[in-house]
Amino acid sequence: MISSELLESIDPESREKAKAVLRVRFRHTNHDHPLVAQLVRFAYSELLERLAASLDDGKLDPALQIPQQPVETSAPHIPQSLSIDALLSQRINLVALPQLVVQLQEAINSPKASADDIAKIISNDVKLTASLLRLVNSPLYGLATRIETVSRAVAIIGLRPLASLAMGATLLSGFNRQMHNEAMEQFWLHSIACATIAKRLAEQTNRQEPERYFVDGLLHDIGRLFILGGFPENAEAVYNYASAMGMSLHEAENALIGFSHVDIGGRILEKWNLSEATTAAVRLHHTPEAQPESPFDDQHIIHLADAIAKALGYHARGDFYVPKVSNFSWTKLGLGLNRMDDIIANLNLEIETVAHIMLYASL
Repeated sequence: MISSELLESIDPESREKAKAVLRVRFRHTNHDHPLVAQLVRFAYSELLERLAASLDDGKLDPALQIPQQPVETSAPHIPQSLSIDALLSQRINLVALPQLVVQLQEAINSPKASADDIAKIISNDVKLTASLLRLVNSPLYGLATRIETVSRAVAIIGLRPLASLAMGATLLSGFNRQMHNEAMEQFWLHSIACATIAKRLAEQTNRQEPERYFVDGLLHDIGRLFILGGFPENAEAVYNYASAMGMSLHEAENALIGFSHVDIGGRILEKWNLSEATTAAVRLHHTPEAQPESPFDDQHIIHLADAIAKALGYHARGDFYVPKVSNFSWTKLGLGLNRMDDIIANLNLEIETVAHIMLYASL
């Protein structure tokens, strides 16, 4: 949280600007939820710290730019009629699962696979090996001793967790090379923030294999990549409509094209034969209470991680509104407000470090 000395150095006009940003950011959420009240306090402190930094270097932080006010408008013309099948066929190069991920999946699911088998698969990709070791030695894990080899990383972190991390890193790398621009950078920064927060939530609530939730976070909005890559004019129409109406991209997608990125993402993960838990996280993170009897909790963790990431200013282009927090998810995780300080502590440093490793090392 911001120190009293730093707070006093910021003029009242700038403080009001920070509050104006937050009024827009939290416009559509449920302010009566105790988590939201705490997130507003965290976000205000974070914005003031960014503001102080921008005043020092003379550059305006993008997080301090106030989104345009909504203006009622009719639904725009959609350049091309869409169906999920047509979208997936247009992006066939993205739908194909990387061979390395296929090998890791087979190894994880094989009762005969050993730690040496996993280490060998990962070590065959020099760039992946370097990225994984940097992640393992980053604040994401906070290990006391430096890990120098993949086999040692497997021994310390575990076979399945490291394989999950490797799959997530490989998928991100492939997408980032094919579609790299400023919008994609914002998209992945939000995804990495969501993944990092999800891992912390899993750790704080004693879930097994926190890396599984990290991968959930990386992939939770993957369907949006297929809209952006396959039909960019439609994606721009959705963005413009969401901005004009002051609604989320998820709502605008449903309104204009009849389905959303979660529907596409669910289909993609089924095609890839990824776990049912991760598929649930992708398909249900906007509506986690839709399947109350689900045996998985991934959708609840990703729902909360997504809300926290957006509250702290980590959002994709045009998707800056903090969603309503599901009380069902909050109760399901048994997460108390007293743990939020630990979850938020030094979060920015961790997210920025992980993003630098995963985004720029993959180009």
